Amino acid sequence: MTPEQLAAKLKSHSFASLREPLMQKIVLTLLRHAQLRTPVRSGTLRRSETTFVESGGLRGGIGTNIIYAPFVHAKQPFFQQAIDDGRGDVQKLLQQAGDEYFSSVVS
Repeated sequence: MTPEQLAAKLKSHSFASLREPLMQKIVLTLLRHAQLRTPVRSGTLRRSETTFVESGGLRGGIGTNIIYAPFVHAKQPFFQQAIDDGRGDVQKLLQQAGDEYFSSVVS
């Protein structure tokens, strides 16, 4: 395959359509890690944790709307720990998405 043919295939196979589902997998992976790290007294904080993905999949996150969550997080930064713990899993998701994308382009 020539570079011009590859460029034409890449142009016709937009990665944009894959971003949102990929970001959804990423935030759910990080949520799983966060819920393992969240301190539990009554379970309300852990149950309140949720995810969001912006349209287009360029941004996403995990969080909670519980008013005392910042104070708990200040004592034990469970969201930051979840991001640190989940780095390897996120890297695997990104690698897998890239591999699948390029194999669909070149096949």
